[in-house]
Amino acid sequence: MKLKSILFAWLIAMLLLGCQAFGSHTYKGALFDPPMPLSDFQLMDAHQKPVKLSDFKDDLVLVYFGYTFCPDACPLTLLNVRDALKDLPDREHVHVLFISVDHERDTPEVMTRYVNAFDSSFIGITDNISATQTVLTSFGAMAQKEEVKGSAASYLVSHTTRLYLVNGKRELLLTYPFQFATEDLRSDLTYLLQN
Repeated sequence: MKLKSILFAWLIAMLLLGCQAFGSHTYKGALFDPPMPLSDFQLMDAHQKPVKLSDFKDDLVLVYFGYTFCPDACPLTLLNVRDALKDLPDREHVHVLFISVDHERDTPEVMTRYVNAFDSSFIGITDNISATQTVLTSFGAMAQKEEVKGSAASYLVSHTTRLYLVNGKRELLLTYPFQFATEDLRSDLTYLLQN
């Protein structure tokens, strides 16, 4: 009788472990474990309205630091994000912040046109260099102006090309490298939105 009880308890334990394993998710982005708390920030968007990270409480926020004159990483990343969000269930709970690191060229008008070319829900942010630098540092990101001699561009901006995913508790949870797979971001977002 005692052996039957032990076997029954073992069987229940194995079933519970199996259910947990079945319901688990392997993140495709680089995971912060534990998630990294972020300070709230306030930057001006392309319509000269303040945007705070705390404005998106309980929602997911994708943050990317770039600039509209960027020849490759920025447009390709925003295209990947757009494609990952296409027809995503609960899409309204995912917000995209494109934070400019080029304050000379990224005027509010330029920024508005740029983000709208990808998705009208993307939020373009263009604020002064000091305010932006504080936010860059909090994410562990960087941006640096580099003169380009003999070019019509005059200068480019070297910058971190990672995409950052912030959870609904204002914590940095995942990052994605340049040229991440659209399906990977979509998979992680789907899981987080359902859980």
